Amino acid sequence: MTEPQQTRQVDRIEQPSLVDLAVGKIRELMLAGAIRPGESVREEWLTEKLGISRPPIREAMQVLVQQGLLERLPRRGVRAVTFTEADVWEIYSLRSALDRFALSLAMPVDDAGKLEALREAMTGMKSAAASGDHASYVEANRRFHVALVALGNNGRLTGAYETLMNQMQLLMSVNLSQEESAADRAVGVRRHEDLLAAIESGDLGKALAALDVHGERRFLSESPARTRGR
Repeated sequence: MTEPQQTRQVDRIEQPSLVDLAVGKIRELMLAGAIRPGESVREEWLTEKLGISRPPIREAMQVLVQQGLLERLPRRGVRAVTFTEADVWEIYSLRSALDRFALSLAMPVDDAGKLEALREAMTGMKSAAASGDHASYVEANRRFHVALVALGNNGRLTGAYETLMNQMQLLMSVNLSQEESAADRAVGVRRHEDLLAAIESGDLGKALAALDVHGERRFLSESPARTRGR
């Protein structure tokens, strides 16, 4: 007797490559502050720290250079990026524009099930805020915004946004490590809850208004280009 078709077609479990693992681990070190902005990042140190051989480490570092989290300097090796005021404004202003564009494509959302990823990320943010888990809070925030943009059902938009969020996540981690308090986290959670409620309501104007009072407003109040022109 032949084996039933449904039992033969078993999904293969894809194992992450050593390069993927190294990329994730190096990013975790950066988000945790073990690698600080502007610090030199050496292959030998990462190999000893992570227990991964140098070839995958070298490839992982190149991936992170391409993602804008590390930078390679001529004859000086590789270091973690340092964000200037202009970098901060560019990152936050671009994220704001992409968020707004995604909502204009997505709303009103025709299937409540599409909002589940946003709700799950929101739950993660609330849990991390309550426990004071800095790294988990930043990661849940990233998942929330990636899920928001995915509602737009535009693959190129989502891909561009995920690349931007690599830098955004690091920037948030640096900012929160310097400024974070329980009150700050509570405000952040409340703003995201308001944004999610607006998206659930189906009212695009209300959702865009919720974005307008999102946390990055203070970073967008002054354009470096305008300031330099004064």
